[in-house]
Amino acid sequence: MAPLLLDIFRARMLGCDRIAEWAPEGFRTRREAIGAREPDFLMTCSLKRRGCRRKRRVLSRARPRQNKNIVRLVVVPIIVASLAARAMSWRERLGFPDGDGRASLGAAATLLAGLACAFVFLRGVPSAMRAPRRYRTVASDADARRERYAVVGKLPNPALGDIPTLVAEMRDAFESGVTLPIANRRETLRAMLALVVENERLILDAVWEDLKRPTGETLYYDVLMIKSEIKKLLKNLKRWTRPERVRAFSLLTFPSSQWIEKDPRGTVLVVGPFNYPFQLTLGVAAGAVAAGCNVVLKPSADVPASSNLLADLVARYLDPRVVSVVGQRIPGDGVDAMQALLKERFDFIFFTGSTRVGAIVAKSAAETLTPCALELGGKNPTFVTASADLSIAAKQIAWGRTLNCGQQCIAPEYVLCHRSALDAFVEKLRYWINELIPDPYADGAMGRIVGKDAAMARVASLLETAKLGARGERVACGGGYDAERRVAEPTVVVCGWDSDLMHEEAFAPILCVVPYDDLQEATAMVRRRPKPLAMYVFSRDAAEQRAILDNTTAGGVSVNGVLYHAGHSALPFGGVGESGAGAYHGKHSIECFQHRKPVLKKWRGIGDGGVVTDPFFVYGPHDGIKRKLLRAVAEAS
Repeated sequence: MAPLLLDIFRARMLGCDRIAEWAPEGFRTRREAIGAREPDFLMTCSLKRRGCRRKRRVLSRARPRQNKNIVRLVVVPIIVASLAARAMSWRERLGFPDGDGRASLGAAATLLAGLACAFVFLRGVPSAMRAPRRYRTVASDADARRERYAVVGKLPNPALGDIPTLVAEMRDAFESGVTLPIANRRETLRAMLALVVENERLILDAVWEDLKRPTGETLYYDVLMIKSEIKKLLKNLKRWTRPERVRAFSLLTFPSSQWIEKDPRGTVLVVGPFNYPFQLTLGVAAGAVAAGCNVVLKPSADVPASSNLLADLVARYLDPRVVSVVGQRIPGDGVDAMQALLKERFDFIFFTGSTRVGAIVAKSAAETLTPCALELGGKNPTFVTASADLSIAAKQIAWGRTLNCGQQCIAPEYVLCHRSALDAFVEKLRYWINELIPDPYADGAMGRIVGKDAAMARVASLLETAKLGARGERVACGGGYDAERRVAEPTVVVCGWDSDLMHEEAFAPILCVVPYDDLQEATAMVRRRPKPLAMYVFSRDAAEQRAILDNTTAGGVSVNGVLYHAGHSALPFGGVGESGAGAYHGKHSIECFQHRKPVLKKWRGIGDGGVVTDPFFVYGPHDGIKRKLLRAVAEAS
């Protein structure tokens, strides 16, 4: 080994790119080096001369089986001997009187012997964790079952009365095991990806018909983000769904192996909103499919073109036993379909929508003890401190507030601006709103207010309240609207905490600006209000950033930017308190639709005679030495 390392060092000094360029005879090829008995590894170096970065790769080779046995025969007795030398010192810790020295020494020696046996036989104990996954085989009569279904795969537009049958058949499909094999999950995810890729134009047109949203926004949120999410799920599916080893040691359960199994929850209900009709339906359903669940998908009735297209594409591309869409053509505003679905038994409910409807869903789920994830909204605050870059802050906030006509659960709702920067910040806001949306009434400049006539009437009422100024409100820009065309101008209102505009989420392009003098007082006011889904901080002072983060609560935070934390797939996205429960995106989407099942396997038959694997002091009656050993083991665990 030493000569080989010396030769490698010489090769590097001579500037050779690979060791094969300069090496002693017998080590000029990788195969010869690995086949040699003396070295246990081969180090190859990719070197760039004249001070450039060096990159090194180590190729490891497992030691022969006999080497492991030699280690066991040599190292284990040394460990046992060294620990046995300390056995007498354990006597006092165990609380034995001086007269019981032999008993304490015997107990310690017995424990050490058991530890030695466990160490020797460690590699020989079979583990269920490492065994191949043995999901229940897809029922042999799965195809026959599918033929017997009356709704799933048979009715493209289930009626209100078909919902109980639909849910029962979807539960039967999950029980058949069709969603469990990893290969089946991959097949469904690939079909979902094809659905989005091959129908991009249809998706853009449907969203335009419903929302009149700029095509660039729809392309990113309802096409590209879904594609990115599904690709990440496909790439990491095996790694994110395999059992997770727990390496923490506990003397109380020793010797044992422990890990976490990831069980699919079962048949889940996914309810989507109107503002992002594909991202918040297909994107969520992809996580459920990757987790091994099957999905009953309920799109919003407020976007009929998008919901009908979604139902048609899902029926064309996906196995109806895995994903089925319901409610898209049931007459009405969707309330009847939602009520019918909530009466059925699901294993999990994922709801995205308003806080008011979320409370109804949570109440219905609680009656049947059904777990649920709620992605709601709230009055999202934004801090602009005296040290902030006012231009980038105003630009980001104006952009985030006007995306999708302000109909976004993570949009900045109000700004807490330091009084010393108030006038300059408002002026910057006015400038950037005019730059980003010079004519809000032009087609494609900004989205439209969606929903029933009451939604537009509520927005018009808020704008009239701002212009009236009964509580000191001052409209800095905007304020106009066209109820017939469902257009609302981007509006900035300088107001106080007592304004009627500060009571509830506007869900419109209306931005409140509240001045503050003391940062501690401002964070206290935010804490007294319902917990928001998102919060934003604009400051160049790390101490100010830290003070805000430590003294407020929100579902997620972006510093010196808006919305970005929700776009990072490695970060969990979800609410807290009144803004929701549960989180998803990337790996967290799979975790949302799985139960983390802890498993502990006790080792048996390792040759210790039950001394360690089945210690006598576990069983009663607990008196004398049993009580002392039990206390010592428990305190050390």
